[in-house]
Amino acid sequence: MDDHTILSSDGNFGNVTVCPGGVVHVNLAHVSLKFVSSDFVRFSDLVNRARVALGNRPQQLSGKPHLQLVTSEQPDDDSSDPVR
Repeated sequence: MDDHTILSSDGNFGNVTVCPGGVVHVNLAHVSLKFVSSDFVRFSDLVNRARVALGNRPQQLSGKPHLQLVTSEQPDDDSSDPVR
């Protein structure tokens, strides 16, 4: 990786580099993505549009996310079951 040019870096969060062959490398803590230049531009546009859309959402209270189970099954009603 000594021959990569650093395009952007954010401390321990990650970095974006480009190798001599023109492949753009997006390196995060547990994820690495590789793009040809034109696909990297499309990816960065996609992320930018998502960032703008996220900024337009109403602010939510901070806190831990919660798990919500959604099911299409009807709850059991023990009063209608025959005696077992």
